[in-house]
Amino acid sequence: MTAFKELLKKEIRLELRQKHALAGVGMYVLATVFVCYLSLETLESQRLWGGLIWITGLFTAFNAMQKTFQQEGGGTQLYLYTLASARSVILSKALYNALLVSVLNTASLMFFILFFGEKPFADADLSQFVLGLLLGSTGLGFTLTFISGLAYKSGSGVGLVAILGFPVIIPLLITIVRFTTGALLGLTWLENGLNLLVLVILNASSLLLSLLLFPYLWRD
Repeated sequence: MTAFKELLKKEIRLELRQKHALAGVGMYVLATVFVCYLSLETLESQRLWGGLIWITGLFTAFNAMQKTFQQEGGGTQLYLYTLASARSVILSKALYNALLVSVLNTASLMFFILFFGEKPFADADLSQFVLGLLLGSTGLGFTLTFISGLAYKSGSGVGLVAILGFPVIIPLLITIVRFTTGALLGLTWLENGLNLLVLVILNASSLLLSLLLFPYLWRD
């Protein structure tokens, strides 16, 4: 746990040193929502609202994940290998990226409310929607962190993240959209419970597989 905590602090410090990268992703979120506003002007359909939020969230997550391993050179990787276990490394990166994607998606939601208003939330179950936003963001963070590590170790560059990542996250993305759209439509917890259960299982599975498989990747 000590190694994990120190590695998590390292990830946060690296991000704070590269404020321009974080600001660039934030501007990407704002620009995407603004383009949606210019195209639609009004957005009253809960289904369309839920879809657009996760379209923005998906591409934001891909942009944020590309630098997960790229910002550390081979020497740094070797140094970390001698200091901490592979599970500590992947867990710190996965949790940090889950937090980062959650913050960016929350900012995206705020921009959507700013431009389009709060009308789609008239019948919504806000507790379900917030939970869906957090679980969806963490699921994207967990899954894309491992995909980013796989792309880095293969030497194929950041382009492989999109090639490998998109097919893998399709089940997660479908479940996220269904659960959050159901929350916006005002479904009860019982009616939306199956989507929630699948979302929790996919989150846990992605983190567990990362912890099990990353040590073999890290060893190379």
